[in-house]
Amino acid sequence: MTGKGSATYRVASGIVWLGRFAKGWLPRTLGGVAALLLILWGALGDHVWKQVGLTLLIAGIAVAILAFFAEILVQQPSYMRLSQLREEAESRAAGKSQALERALRILLVRLGMHCELMGHSDRFSVYYFHEGEFVMIARHAKNPTNAGQGRMRYPADRGAISVAWSEPQGQVLVTMPSGNEAWKRAARKQGLTDEEIGRLKMRSLVLGGYRLEANEASVGVLVVESTTSNRITQTHLDQIASSHIVAAIGELVGAFAMMTPAGESIASAEPLKPRGKWKLVVPRVPFGPAIESKS
Repeated sequence: MTGKGSATYRVASGIVWLGRFAKGWLPRTLGGVAALLLILWGALGDHVWKQVGLTLLIAGIAVAILAFFAEILVQQPSYMRLSQLREEAESRAAGKSQALERALRILLVRLGMHCELMGHSDRFSVYYFHEGEFVMIARHAKNPTNAGQGRMRYPADRGAISVAWSEPQGQVLVTMPSGNEAWKRAARKQGLTDEEIGRLKMRSLVLGGYRLEANEASVGVLVVESTTSNRITQTHLDQIASSHIVAAIGELVGAFAMMTPAGESIASAEPLKPRGKWKLVVPRVPFGPAIESKS
């Protein structure tokens, strides 16, 4: 018989277990034994050079040498090689992430050319809807000052972004007054605080928002804005709505938003979210989150 309960199966399983143990733990086990022997040798005090001490010293050195060769011969790939492979994988992932962001920026450039909104005062931004907020994942502006990332996240209930997201037609055109105080009052009406207003690097006088969709689902918002009054009109929003470029942007956002640099930074910062019957609870000791099951 060769089933799971047979002697042959148990012997084969034991051999496989021993092989895995040797590969995974033998070098560290030998290293620990060598360290223990040398510690015992050092604790002998005046007897370190007597027979017992010499025996412990020789045994410790011999086991340490065995651990060294086990690390080289048994542990394949080595920890150094595994670390190198991890760095290479992270580098490749970062390259793909940056390529996605560049692809989105190129599409924004093409969209600007299509709508004839490539002026020094214009800017295009793509926001991805994630966990109740909008995350900026790509941006293009001819003016380097306006091209900066600035604020990366916006609440889902503030600003023109939220209006475009919630509008039945999925688009909005907002004009702002040119006066400083009047502009601030208008921004406050959109839900922005004085602190948030003070951090804005670009005070747009006209903004257009268009909801992005992919696979019959809303995934984000495209925002085009300008510091020139009346620069953006409803005609531009109509051009955006009918453009295949925007459809491509929506598909990219829906499929790969979390693979962009901004998306990866969000994913790495999010806490553990247990599934099923498990839930997070406040830890009793300061060593990280504790998990308990529902009764």
